[in-house]
Amino acid sequence: MRRTVLVLALVAVGFVACAQGWAPRAPIYIHGDDAFTWANGVVRGSGTEGDPYIIEGWVIETAGYDYGIYISGTTAHFVIRNCQVRYPQERAGIFLSNVVNGRIEQSAVFGGRVGIHLLAAKQVTITGNAVGYCDYGILLSSGSNNNRIYGNSIIKCGLPARDEGLRNVWHHEGRGNYWSDYRGEDRSEDGIGDTTYEVVPDRFPLMKPPVELPRDAGPMRTIDLERVSERGIVTLAPGSLVRLQATDVGVGVDKIHYRIEDGAWKVYDQPFPLEGQAKIRFEYYAVDKLGNREPTRALTVYLDTEPPVTRIVAGDPHYKAPDKLWATSRTPFTLISEDDSGVAHIFYRINEVEWREYREPFTIPGPEGPHKVEYYAIDLYGNREAVQSTVVWKDDTAPVTEATTKDDDSPFDLTAPEEPELEVEPEPEPPVPDDPEPEELDPEVTEPESAAVETFAVVLTEARLVEEYGVEGSWTLSYSMDGFEAIFQTASVPLVLYAGQEDELEFSLGASVEGVTNHVGQATVALEPPWAESYHELDMTIAPENDMRAIWQFVIEVRKEEGE
Repeated sequence: MRRTVLVLALVAVGFVACAQGWAPRAPIYIHGDDAFTWANGVVRGSGTEGDPYIIEGWVIETAGYDYGIYISGTTAHFVIRNCQVRYPQERAGIFLSNVVNGRIEQSAVFGGRVGIHLLAAKQVTITGNAVGYCDYGILLSSGSNNNRIYGNSIIKCGLPARDEGLRNVWHHEGRGNYWSDYRGEDRSEDGIGDTTYEVVPDRFPLMKPPVELPRDAGPMRTIDLERVSERGIVTLAPGSLVRLQATDVGVGVDKIHYRIEDGAWKVYDQPFPLEGQAKIRFEYYAVDKLGNREPTRALTVYLDTEPPVTRIVAGDPHYKAPDKLWATSRTPFTLISEDDSGVAHIFYRINEVEWREYREPFTIPGPEGPHKVEYYAIDLYGNREAVQSTVVWKDDTAPVTEATTKDDDSPFDLTAPEEPELEVEPEPEPPVPDDPEPEELDPEVTEPESAAVETFAVVLTEARLVEEYGVEGSWTLSYSMDGFEAIFQTASVPLVLYAGQEDELEFSLGASVEGVTNHVGQATVALEPPWAESYHELDMTIAPENDMRAIWQFVIEVRKEEGE
């Protein structure tokens, strides 16, 4: 039985200067500190902080391997520098697992599933690298804490980055990373984006790439024809080169013949261009070493340059008016995205608060009234959709039914039967004295009941540590209002800070680390009458001038309640 597999490698243009002394070699696998050896690519160093192990100058082809560089279970200091990992199709280009004291710099990884992957890795610095054309650019999995990533170029990756760890920092000294899908502006023209990159908390995204990819860098996709033979259609990223590979279970493949768009048949011997057009018809067949020829097979290749298209769908209960979409706090919302090559990830945010990756239906938090929902998707080849938005009007208040005595408004006859009128002699009016005495109020006569007045509740609905780097010790959270101070814990959130009528009030929130005097932060919000239901997000940055850094995020809601 023969089986033919076609591998298409689409390679685009980039550039990085090759360091002198670069040499090709097989992938590097290091398990434990004792494996930092010359045979495993270490060119010098002793593993100390002042003299780390250096892995440098290698061009690594990953064909047939899970990883390009794999390091696990180490505590020694090491640096991966000036290396190039090409087409890591199986797992990752550079993978660090359960390590500390690592550094990856001035290297390039392209054309694979994951560029750089950290798993339970701590105190690792990633800087000055170019990662491109990968399903994931830089992936920090659970247990990867206290790492710093800055000065890198992440280009045309399906998902540029993901951070599942704690206290990782995506910038350093006011300098972040370059993201090819960043849509922010640079009004000050200082080379730093004005808004935070939403996929990971890079607060200082770079407007130009600090590092370029090699000239031959580009995407690569492996296609198993058994999965697509029924339709004979695949969608790939635009590029310039195609590499073919066939396998035969018997004596082996001797030659592969191919042609494009009914052109002349050719024998495959090296990568060839797949140029220009958006739709390409491709035919091929393989011949084994006994001369057995498989039937000609056809494949239609579409080059994907279009971003996904995403739509939002409201669940029940909801009501679609001609000009508004009405929902409640219980209404689930689903995001559905479509793309020819496949959707990698969808992101959304509500009321411009924080971008989140969409994984399951969500509801709209906050008070009644309008709420803005924004969303977009990224496909497998890094094509990013423009941000879409819609406004959802929340209504959680039940209707109130009242009886009426107007004949034209009520189906019921509320008119009492008429009674005969009785003629009554009018009584003479009492004379008015010249100096009337002031009339005394009857103490038993009560004033009419006052109308109900509006009361409000000010509620702390969220308090979370979104970034922490180099901070040791337990946090103390506090709030103050009109001279009153109190300490609270995140477990006590949501927390009512005030309940009553509207007034001029100022709420202060604080965070500090016990025994660290320079790690004290404060954020305030002031309310002045007239109050309205509102939503306030406070970001508190602590010790931004030091390597030790933390950011707390608080959300305060003003809610309307019925009072007397």
